[in-house]
Amino acid sequence: MLNYRNFIDGDWRASAGPTVAVDDPSTGEVIGSIPDSGAAEVDSAVTAARRAFTEGPWARMTPGDRAQILRDLAASLESRFDELVDGLVADTGCSIRMCPMLQAGAPLANLRDFAEMAPLLEKPVSYPIQSAPGFGQWELHREPVGVVAGFIPYNFPLFIAVWKAAPALLAGNTVVLKPSPLTPYGVEAFAAAAKEIGLPDGVVNVVHGDREAGTSLVDHPGVDLVTFTGSTAVGKQVMSSAARTAKEVILEMGGKSPALVLPDANAELAVRGTLFSSMMHGGQACVATTRMLVPDSRYDEFLDLLERRANELVVGPAADYATDVGPVVSQAQREKIEKYVSAAVEGGARVIAGGDRPAGVPEGGHYVSPTVLADLGEDNVAAREEIFGPVLSVLRYSDVDDGVRMANDTEYGLASAVWSSDVERARGVAARLQSGLTWINDVAQADVARTPFAGKKQSGVGTELGPDGLFGYTKVKSLYTALDENLDARAYGAVGSGWE
Repeated sequence: MLNYRNFIDGDWRASAGPTVAVDDPSTGEVIGSIPDSGAAEVDSAVTAARRAFTEGPWARMTPGDRAQILRDLAASLESRFDELVDGLVADTGCSIRMCPMLQAGAPLANLRDFAEMAPLLEKPVSYPIQSAPGFGQWELHREPVGVVAGFIPYNFPLFIAVWKAAPALLAGNTVVLKPSPLTPYGVEAFAAAAKEIGLPDGVVNVVHGDREAGTSLVDHPGVDLVTFTGSTAVGKQVMSSAARTAKEVILEMGGKSPALVLPDANAELAVRGTLFSSMMHGGQACVATTRMLVPDSRYDEFLDLLERRANELVVGPAADYATDVGPVVSQAQREKIEKYVSAAVEGGARVIAGGDRPAGVPEGGHYVSPTVLADLGEDNVAAREEIFGPVLSVLRYSDVDDGVRMANDTEYGLASAVWSSDVERARGVAARLQSGLTWINDVAQADVARTPFAGKKQSGVGTELGPDGLFGYTKVKSLYTALDENLDARAYGAVGSGWE
């Protein structure tokens, strides 16, 4: 049993209030509890972060020094890598074959990659010396925003905590992180690493909890920027609440990403790639390509192959190396997915794989069979709404223009994929898709911290990752220095005509 505590101002703090149970998605067994923190705990964390920002050394350190601390954080986490993987497998239900790379390894690479971006912050950008009306120099400086509140989703807790904390810290901000109450382990491990390496008190804080903690954090006047990853519905609420105190926001929200199959696509490649994207980690990935758009001419061929490949996937406990698709995060999420599948069938969809609870898995685990739905109309709920489970919807289109129209006919614009044997043609189609991230003949590729990630439409506000993501945690200061004292070259006479 892991009884989690808040991490505030460099110390672990127990809470006398209520707690929330945390279970292992593979078995349903309770493996820990978190404090259901409220406004008082949030205020303590934000106060500590504000004090560390205004009074402590962090914001005045050089970017190079802060970059070294990011590397130290990575080394601390890496020193307990096996323990970290085991904890994340039990916490998230991510399969043991995927967890070392994605849940544990990628955050370490992310910390180190952001550390390499320190030179982007070290020197101001200087503009040419102006010749009239005076003699001077403009400079552009990037300064930290202040206190950053980071909301971490349940699917990739350590990875996304690092997505937010690493650039925020490198830029000189202090942070308060709120993990999902479903998966606290990864963020707790990040805080433990911060304490181990001697990060100044208050620079990183963690507050566990559910709705009250989240609402209090967004509303707190001491927070300068809110960075949130989660559903579009909740992201809109965060944006609305943040607006009351004019906070800046970075929002990475929902998706219903299309996999657009062109008539000349390699069927095996497109099917395996799309099933990987839509089924990995139980389909709990915001960028998953969960709508497969197939031309009429090849529709039956693709359905046959999808049915065969989906039924070959092994569902089981996350810690079992034979498992392809593990559980979803909670019983509530499993029930939500099942309701979506039922509604899709009632709306005319046909189940060609899955659609039920798998046999031969632990009774208390939260399992959903890899599900493929066919014959959907464009208005079917499974073709339009983010399900966040192992469900792929297959739609047919008449020609490429129709396919592009269908791909773009959504409120979301997070990711997309184009499958074709003609790369140049695929690039032309990709340019027409309304998404912030597009793959050609592949899925789920990213250059870790260096690839900017910015959803379009109702999938996002602002940018995460890459230099643009780093700059999102800064404020620009324009600094002008006059380099001469020639009064005649100044415009002061416009208001002082009698001055001599």
